[in-house]
Amino acid sequence: MKKKSSVGIWVTAIFAIAIALYGFVLYGVLDGRETPFVQQKEEMELSGSWMTWLTVHAMSAAFALLIGWLQFVKRLRLTHLGLHRAIGMLYTLAIAVGGVTGLYLSFYASGGISGMLGFGLLAIVWLISTGIGIAAIIVRRDPAAHGKWMLRSYALAFAGVTLRAYLPLSMVLFGQEVFDIYYAVIAWICWIPNLFVAEWLIRRKKRPTTRNTLSA
Repeated sequence: MKKKSSVGIWVTAIFAIAIALYGFVLYGVLDGRETPFVQQKEEMELSGSWMTWLTVHAMSAAFALLIGWLQFVKRLRLTHLGLHRAIGMLYTLAIAVGGVTGLYLSFYASGGISGMLGFGLLAIVWLISTGIGIAAIIVRRDPAAHGKWMLRSYALAFAGVTLRAYLPLSMVLFGQEVFDIYYAVIAWICWIPNLFVAEWLIRRKKRPTTRNTLSA
């Protein structure tokens, strides 16, 4: 079981790091305005501040994605508690910025009302789950609840990965002509299945092992 958990963490880390670095390069090194996504938005004659909000969101969400998986490495938590807390504070700050900017950007999301609601609710649930997770450890001193809520939080952060998996696949399968239709669906499926996976992982940890069951 431990080996499977370790493999899962490292696979998650690989995808998270790859997408995070992609975001840093695209919006921190290259000119993000050259992407088809931004050019499509500029055709809508959005305010100049929209690009600033997008850049801040992309960078903060990428940072949360980049460091968040480290919090689930058990050895790090047990042997370097100070580092765990420092990463947690940076992760929380990144989500606070990424969540607020994500909520703002949701009002300009493609995919009509469905796209706006999907991404808007993602931002809200992301902020709330992270807030509950932080309160669980700081106010209630409940490490178990803290771990569960932060797992949910990172599952939502991982929407940055699943979104970028669904988009190119949808473009290949359906083309650019019906972009708004499948983007309206992606606005929901990029994060809701992630939460189901997080809940499955949480419930799996609650199950008694075979050894415990036999000895009961």
